[in-house]
Amino acid sequence: MPELPEVETIRRQLSAELSGKTIKNVEVRLAKMIKGQVFRFKKKITGAGITSVSRRAKILIFSLSNGYAILVHLKMTGQLVYTKQGKIKTGGHPIKDGHKDLPNKFTHVIFKLNGRATLFFNDIRQFGYLMLVKAGELDGHFSRMRIGPEPLKSDFTLGAFTKLLLKKKKSKIKPLLMDQSFIAGVGNIYATEACYYSKIRPTRRVGSLKKDEISKLYLHLIKILKFAIKKQGTSAKNYIDAFGEPGEY
Repeated sequence: MPELPEVETIRRQLSAELSGKTIKNVEVRLAKMIKGQVFRFKKKITGAGITSVSRRAKILIFSLSNGYAILVHLKMTGQLVYTKQGKIKTGGHPIKDGHKDLPNKFTHVIFKLNGRATLFFNDIRQFGYLMLVKAGELDGHFSRMRIGPEPLKSDFTLGAFTKLLLKKKKSKIKPLLMDQSFIAGVGNIYATEACYYSKIRPTRRVGSLKKDEISKLYLHLIKILKFAIKKQGTSAKNYIDAFGEPGEY
């Protein structure tokens, strides 16, 4: 599953293409990929403009001009393919030839945009989803999902990290870092790397960490996430960026 650096990479690359676009039409080919009523989803977004593309944890957020937002979770095998007059951008799971002969059997939602552009949502295993939420209710929605703080936000300081850790003294370090209610967006790859570079055994209990070890863990986690974004995500086989390329991390 794409983690924070991969989703952030896709966000940055698609933002340049989608921001300012208008959704002329939407075709839902598999209803279960939409959380909520399909009719309402289509009605509310048709004719709306995409004002920005943002991210919360591993979820992409397409903010719309009508006060709504489309949430896109790629999960294990989700993929977004943007096409415009022969130009293709693909992000998410690297479906073999997933960008050819679109739509194909893995295509479940199609957004027709102005300027003869199209955005396809493909998903082999159908674990991903799209959801419509009022912009003013986004904070409440993510709160109900129990998504933790964003590790790259300015308010996620060493002090804030330490305070969170001290509430979980009996937890094992690596599983805690991967707990989305503890920190948003960190999965197996980056939790493992943070422990490795901090020279901390992943199965150690939080309560056994010394002050300097907590500091090292925090600094390495932030450094690794930022470096992975710079390298456009991991080179793992289950991820490609919006240009159809694996990351270099």
